[in-house]
Parts: sequence; C-alpha cells; structure tokens
Amino acid sequence: MSEPNEITFEQTRKDFLSFLKYTKGHADTTCYNYNSDLSIWQRWLIEAKLDWQNCGPTDVEHFVSHLSREGVGAHAVARKISCLATFYKWAKRNSKVQEDPIYQIEKPKRPRRIPVWLETEEQNALIKATRNYDDIPDNIFGRSRDSLLAVRQRYELLFELIQKSGLRISEALGLKIRDARVVDGVAKSIRVIGKGNKERQVPLPESFGRVLALSVVGKGTDDYLFAKKPGGKPPTAHAVRAYLKKLIEKAGIDKKVTPHKLRHTYATRLLEKDVQLVDIQALLGHESIATTQIYTHAGQERLSKLVADI
Repeated sequence: MSEPNEITFEQTRKDFLSFLKYTKGHADTTCYNYNSDLSIWQRWLIEAKLDWQNCGPTDVEHFVSHLSREGVGAHAVARKISCLATFYKWAKRNSKVQEDPIYQIEKPKRPRRIPVWLETEEQNALIKATRNYDDIPDNIFGRSRDSLLAVRQRYELLFELIQKSGLRISEALGLKIRDARVVDGVAKSIRVIGKGNKERQVPLPESFGRVLALSVVGKGTDDYLFAKKPGGKPPTAHAVRAYLKKLIEKAGIDKKVTPHKLRHTYATRLLEKDVQLVDIQALLGHESIATTQIYTHAGQERLSKLVADI
C-alpha cells in the first residue's frame, strides 16, 4: 500500500466522485455539489496550511467558523459538513486516510425549511398564463412562431407533469417515451429512475394521462419525452428554471417558484386530500419518511394562517 502522503487530494476526490456516480448512482447535480464543497474545503486547507490527511476535529470546527464569518448560511454549512463526513468515511474505508476528522465533531443541524408551494388559484393562474399564446412573437432570432409555440407547449406539458406526479426536474428530463405506460390511449403511469438509481412507478390522473399519451404518439421509444427535436436531448434544468420564471412573472405570482416548488405543490395537494405520509413518501421517492414530514409542518403553518385573524 502507498504511504498516505503519496495519495493526492485531487486523485482521491476524483475516485470519490466516481464512487458516488457509478456505485451509489447519485445524480450529476449531486456529484457537482459534492465537488464544489470539496473544492471549498481544499482551498481553506491550503490557506490554513493544513494537510487534508492529517487534520482533526478542531480544524473542522475552525472551518465551520470561517464559513459562518464569510456569511455562509446554516443550511449550506450543514451541507458542506455532511459532504465532508461522507468523503472522509469513504476515504478511511479505502485506506486514503488513517483518521476521520468529522466522526467526532457535533454535526451542525440543517434548519428545517417550510416548503414553498402554489395555492390552487396560483396553479390556475400559471396554467392560464402558459396557455395564453398572445405573447409568442411571429419571429425571433430566425425562429418561427410555430417553433416557439412548440417550445411553449413542451414546457406546458413538463410543468403539468411535475404538478401531477411530483417528479424531480432531473427525473422528468430523464424520461424517455418508453417510460410512459400507455393503455387504451391513456398514460396510466410513468417509470422513474430516482436518487440512488432506484426505480418507482408513479400513477397519473386519467385526464392528464390522456394528454400525455397524445404527446407521445408517433415518437420513438428511445426518444426523450421532452426532447427539443426528434432524437435530440431535452433542455437543461437551468433552461427549464429560466422559462418557468418568465411564466410565473407572466401569471402575476409573487413567489420564487422553481420546478422543485411544483413538486412541493404536488405533495401539498396530496396532503390536503388526506393521503397518508407513507404513500406520499413512495410517490415522491423519498428514502426516509423524515424528509416527507416537512409537508406536515407546511400544513400546520397553513392552518395557523387561516385562523390568525379569527
């Protein structure tokens, strides 16, 4: 076995990210976040003149203090420490380090966030704004109105799918035509590969199932459901968020709404229909019921607001 000081941080990080992606099945976005957090840790170690293989719990605590002084929020700090905990646990198991500096420290708890969702009237406003095509120009950058209309309708289908299924944006963009189970002209469910490469079947409401089934007619089974052109790739998550932002502004909704907030909206509608948490957990693909429980807090806050002026 090589001596510890012969093992570089850079190579170890690459091996760790490969482990996350190919062994654990983490999404590209998750791996990107881990890589970013490890880069921040590496820069701090260099400035502090510390060795990544020989640092201790006190050094990690100094790192946390540094982040706080830099104005990094509690949730982001907790994420970075969680990243380091996973990294060093893996590194010790694979003989990259002799000691795990994270193991003994008290992990900062992530503050519980109340999820943001759309009220029913806001959902209706979004649908109305999306289906109002008056703002689509006749021509822009050489693209015809018909092509721009096709783009709008693709996003309309995407945003409605998330609100009817609770998919993560990465899951929705990764769907292929073959993932929709169509029976007698109705898409009954969709097959989703979620976090950790775990598969689940998500049922769809019949009315939306008919719309989705029509959208896949004549398309190749290996094509992406939201491909920008036949045989092409879907839009990026960044492009999706930007397009949704424009529609939210057009709808006059005074909230910061992302595709993930549409997922929250789906979960909130289920909770309002008294769907059991364990069933919501299965539909959303949460590994832990604790993650799903944030929606009970959302419900309690909603009730508090309703009775505030009584």
